Amino acid sequence: MKKITVVMLSLLLTAFACNNNPKGNEPTVSFGIYETVMVQDLPGSAIAGQPGPNNLIPNTDSFSAIVAYVHVDSTFTIDAPVEQEIKFLRTAYPVDPEKQYYGIVAVRRHPTMTNSDLKTTKPDKDAVKISFTMEGSKKWAEMTRNNIGKTIAITIDDLVYIMPKVMAEIREGRAMINGLESEETAARLSAVLNDGQ
Repeated sequence: MKKITVVMLSLLLTAFACNNNPKGNEPTVSFGIYETVMVQDLPGSAIAGQPGPNNLIPNTDSFSAIVAYVHVDSTFTIDAPVEQEIKFLRTAYPVDPEKQYYGIVAVRRHPTMTNSDLKTTKPDKDAVKISFTMEGSKKWAEMTRNNIGKTIAITIDDLVYIMPKVMAEIREGRAMINGLESEETAARLSAVLNDGQ
């Protein structure tokens, strides 16, 4: 009986250590770069008309990837049907000058780039500089080449931190998340992204 108890205890301790190990196989944060979907390209948009569930306010700009707005005090969940290959993410920061509303961004269901494409990150004032792996650099060049003139969404833990417009193919294997709240935020995000690779 003692032997079984000791074996079970060590299995529980091992499971606990694995689940609480920030250097384990699971990333501590999820990084993603997504292709965005404009309002006009949403199939049978469920986000149309008057404010709907969760006080969503539809965006009337059909050429925007921000499909709706939600008050900062509201809860937010929108589930798109799986067959649409689209999902909705919230911005990390309010998008209006009064800081009252988050943007709801339509993106392709699966990110083009993830944690495995990151080589290193480095804080730079209120920004995080990103360097990609060799494979990540190839994906980044292809993604930027295929999305010239469109916006993309750079996310951490499924929150959209920045939506830059792609002006040209980027072959250098670098990107930047800028406009963060503070230098401390940039340093913290850079550290967790480096740990999450």
